[in-house]
Amino acid sequence: MKNKVEILVIGSGFGGAIAAKRLIEAGCDVLMLERGPWRDTVPNRSTGMTDLAPLPQGTKAFTHGLRSIRSHLFRGQLVLNRKGFVEAYRGRGINVICSSNVGGGSHIYAGMLARPSNPAYWDGRHPQLSKEGMEKYYAEVIDLLQARAATDEDRIPNSIGETNYDGKLSTAGLGNPLIGVLFPKQAGTASKIIDAHGIERWECEYRNNSVLGSPSGAKTTLDFSVVWPAMQQGLAVRDLCEAASIRKLKDTDPDGMRYAVHYRNHRNKTDEIILAKHVILAAGCLNTVRLLFKSRDIDRGLDGMPRLGLQFGTNGGYFALWKENSRNDLTEGLPLCGPFRSAGSTSQSVQVLRAAIQGIDDIPMPAVLRRWLHRNSFIVALGKDNNNGSMNMNYGKFRIIYDKRESSVYQEIDYEVKNIQRATGTKIYAPGSPVTVQPLGGACLGTSNADGVVDANGEVFDNPGLYVSDAAALPESPGRPPSLTIAAWSANVADRLIAKLESP
Repeated sequence: MKNKVEILVIGSGFGGAIAAKRLIEAGCDVLMLERGPWRDTVPNRSTGMTDLAPLPQGTKAFTHGLRSIRSHLFRGQLVLNRKGFVEAYRGRGINVICSSNVGGGSHIYAGMLARPSNPAYWDGRHPQLSKEGMEKYYAEVIDLLQARAATDEDRIPNSIGETNYDGKLSTAGLGNPLIGVLFPKQAGTASKIIDAHGIERWECEYRNNSVLGSPSGAKTTLDFSVVWPAMQQGLAVRDLCEAASIRKLKDTDPDGMRYAVHYRNHRNKTDEIILAKHVILAAGCLNTVRLLFKSRDIDRGLDGMPRLGLQFGTNGGYFALWKENSRNDLTEGLPLCGPFRSAGSTSQSVQVLRAAIQGIDDIPMPAVLRRWLHRNSFIVALGKDNNNGSMNMNYGKFRIIYDKRESSVYQEIDYEVKNIQRATGTKIYAPGSPVTVQPLGGACLGTSNADGVVDANGEVFDNPGLYVSDAAALPESPGRPPSLTIAAWSANVADRLIAKLESP
């Protein structure tokens, strides 16, 4: 196993997979480290892989649901199962859920791909970036993931048009988001297809493509749609390998290596080192920022970054149980149904969506509880918060501090939720501290280390050759599902690195 590589990518979600694909297509030598495993799905089995970890469904919900727990109260992490699906982090005023798989957050996301709520999101951030320059990346990712908006012809069960409480809920004036799922060509009939890479997947059956993963491959996840095709072109992937520290090499390496990345190989239970000329951090917002803090403050392997940990945001993340007691089986349909609002509401900044409780049919539980879950759902909301949170590391404890009272988006969400309850005669139960699966910021884009951590190339100020290509670099909450924006940023970082490598 080689211990030197031109480009090392840490993480395989939207920030890592897109960058790795573009770099390998440009002829670069690329190695990817991913702490999670390959998941047992129809597409991955069709590639011939055999060492696959189960999704957290059926009895595996109890054994493979939770990977690890982190908290601002203790150092390190409590690892329950290295092949588990999610990591839960509890901070001061905020709770965060992160996924752990080859394909990253694409297994837990609902397939929604959207541009930022502000069309000029990228304007004024950096002289080398603009809406026009970034738009091509949005279009390319949408095409790559074959995302499209749902239509009436798709006959999706439990759309708001069908379950709108006699007109008390409305979609008027709200955009129809793009969805990264394989819609059936013939509504009501899910068929198996084979894509251009020879990968098998099933069309969406509107039953089980939720936050617990998509066994059939109906939801377009990055493992089979981006990572696997890149591997056929030379990308090397080491799964179950968790980066622990990044150290800038002090002595000149004869092969031009600039960084030593220490990582834990969970397969062999060994600590290993890989040297790289360029390192692209895409471990997910929390783990990217935590790794930078640890590498700088604990291991003394990196320099500078005075703005590290600032401008943390939740993208208005909000989850609550919606006790609808519906006559319908609400587990049918897309993972997220919406956006919608109470009839007469004029709010444009907040998106409210119904989240189906899918993937539970094979989980052992009392029949009465299963029937109750089928008739109820979750409320999901998001919007542009003020990125008023912060992250730091103190005596080895990684901490996030966030106060939802400092972001008006949470007041708007509460207002919308109260209107929905009042209009429908239902109850919605939310925790006191927000829960987000969309953390961002902490290593933000800027023009210098006085106002950011990375430049327009994604390169970390004070640490040449080290890049951030995931949500940690986003300068502001997009106010809409962030996956597409993360992917566009990742493509930008990759293309700028390619241009640098190709320049004389």
